[in-house]
Amino acid sequence: MSEEQNNKNMKLAEGLLLRADLIKKIEHLQNRIMPVLIVSDDRLPQEDPDKLLAQLRKTIQDLEILIIRINKTNNVTIVEGEGLLMEALAKRDSLKLVSEKLRNIRRSAQIFNTGDSNLKTTINIEKLQIEIDQAGRAFREIDSKVQEINWLTFLVD
Repeated sequence: MSEEQNNKNMKLAEGLLLRADLIKKIEHLQNRIMPVLIVSDDRLPQEDPDKLLAQLRKTIQDLEILIIRINKTNNVTIVEGEGLLMEALAKRDSLKLVSEKLRNIRRSAQIFNTGDSNLKTTINIEKLQIEIDQAGRAFREIDSKVQEINWLTFLVD
């Protein structure tokens, strides 16, 4: 099977892994190009910068095509109880952000309440912890659904 045919039957999870690899490859190519941009008159570069630039352009083009396929897939795939995958991802990201920010607020309220009799916490830590726990649980539930979908769904062309 050719690479192109293999990519046609790629699962979403595989596409996400490939996207991460392409991003790393782009960074790596840029780092390889930088030291060969300028050399002394009597020296040759260790690698051909034109070939490296061609590889960089091709990799960026491959990444663009893959991101389009991932986004199209996210916009047509249904996640049970959550709507479109794109919506589930946005909700998951929002829950993660809420959970992180509330944990930071709780930590600050606990750190700054050193036991000085003139100081008191202005929020109910117990209620805040319940909200943190609920957001964390909701995040894990959506994340599990998303991970399952990622391994069951083929990328859209």
